[in-house]
Amino acid sequence: MEINTILNLLITNDLTADELLVVYLTFLARDEEGHPEFFAKWFNNGGNKRLRDIFESLKKKGVIKKDYNPEEYNPNEVDFNKNFLKTWLKNSGEMGQELFDAYPPFMQYNGRLLPLKNIAKKYNTLDEFFFAYSSAIKHNPDKHKEVMELLEWGKENVNNTWPYFQ
Repeated sequence: MEINTILNLLITNDLTADELLVVYLTFLARDEEGHPEFFAKWFNNGGNKRLRDIFESLKKKGVIKKDYNPEEYNPNEVDFNKNFLKTWLKNSGEMGQELFDAYPPFMQYNGRLLPLKNIAKKYNTLDEFFFAYSSAIKHNPDKHKEVMELLEWGKENVNNTWPYFQ
């Protein structure tokens, strides 16, 4: 995540650096990301003393739903506020990154391989592209899931020649 994205998330949600770190580590620790080792490292090196206070603060700020009161931390069960999730997705570029990573790099046309991931004509950075994609789908995770399913269907079911993917 770029520094500008981090600053936007901090400012937009009135978060402290510790609060943002816990949110980010929670997303990373979820099953779909598969990186609980980062949260464990933070937790085992002093984070355990601050976790409950940070969660209480996140609830007061509306990042986590107020009725979320777990007996133990499970990243898959942290109940984030829907508006915060939309802000997170809007600023983090995660959906755009996932689309870019899954998109085929080339297509074949008249015996030549042509690049499909050239964003330089319209965007100065990948982050600009990620944000533009997210904006185009109105930062909607359900719409993103639909796009990703269609992309996978196309990659599995279509020839690898023009106008299709390789």
